[in-house]
Amino acid sequence: MDWQKSLTQPRYWLVALAAAVATLHLTILDRSDNANLMSLSVLVWLTIASLIWDKKEELKLNSGLFSTVFGATLVVFVLIRGISPSGYHTLISPVISGLGLVLMASGIKGLSQYKKELAILCLFPLSSVIHALLNAMNLATITAIFSNFALWSTGFQSYRDGVFIILPTGRVEVYGTCSGAETILLMFFVSILFLCLVPLSRINQLISITVSVLIGFVTNGIRVCIMTILVAFDKPEAFKYWHGDDGSLIFALISVGIFGIFCWLVYVRPLSLEAELDEGETEDINTDYINSVTANLQTQEDVKVD
Repeated sequence: MDWQKSLTQPRYWLVALAAAVATLHLTILDRSDNANLMSLSVLVWLTIASLIWDKKEELKLNSGLFSTVFGATLVVFVLIRGISPSGYHTLISPVISGLGLVLMASGIKGLSQYKKELAILCLFPLSSVIHALLNAMNLATITAIFSNFALWSTGFQSYRDGVFIILPTGRVEVYGTCSGAETILLMFFVSILFLCLVPLSRINQLISITVSVLIGFVTNGIRVCIMTILVAFDKPEAFKYWHGDDGSLIFALISVGIFGIFCWLVYVRPLSLEAELDEGETEDINTDYINSVTANLQTQEDVKVD
C-alpha cells in the first residue's frame, strides 16, 4: 500500500519529527501564557513550512552518517529537555532542534539550502536582544508623549508628567507591556517573515519594516489612550481587561491585520496583476503566432491548388 511505502522513506519521518518539534515548542509557549511570543511562533513555523513546501522538489536529501547522528542527537536533546518545561528554553531550543533537523535531512554540505529557514529560527533568540534595545530607548516616555498628544488633539484636558498621563479625574503610568515594546517587536518580525516570502527591492524592504514598526507603535499608543479614558471614567474592570494579556493580544492582532492589508494593497496585489498581465501578453503572442502559421499554411495550400 502507498502509506506503507511512505513509512520507508526518510523524508516522511523528517516531516513527522519537524511537526513534533514545532508542536512541543507551541505547547510549552501556551503554558507560559506569553501571547505575543506565541503569535510570533505560530507565524514563524507557518512561514518555514511554506518556504520548505515551495522548494520541496529541489531539496537534496543526502545526509552522511556523522551529520545524521549529530543532528539526531541535537533533536533528541531538545525533546528530552522538553519533558520538563523548566528545562526547555523557548528562544534557543527551536534553533537547536531546527539545526538538528537540517543536518539529518541534508548534512553539513546542505545547510545552504535552508539559509532562510535557519535565519528565521534565529529570530527567537534575537527577540530578547531587540527587546532590551527598545527598553533602553526609554520607549515608555515616547509612548506617553504620543498618547498624551493624541488625547489632547481629540479634546481631552490631558497633560504628561514623565511616564504619567494625567486627566482631571484620573491618571495612568506607562510602563512594562504598556510601552509597546512587545507589539513593536512582533510587528518587526512579522515584516521580516513577509520579506522572506515576497521578494522586494531594498527600498521597499526598508519601507515595509518601517511601516510595520510604526503600525505597532501607533496601535499600542491608541490602546494607552483607551486605558487612560477608562481610568478617568472609573471603569476598573474594562481597564483591567485592556491592560491584560487579552487586550494586548487584540491590539497586536489588529496591528498584524492592518499591516497585512497594507502589504496586500501596496506589494502583493500589484505583483499579482503584473503576473496576470504578463501571462495574458504571452497568451496573446502565442495566439498571434498560431494564427500567423495557420494563415501561411493556408496560403501555401491555395498556391498549390492554383
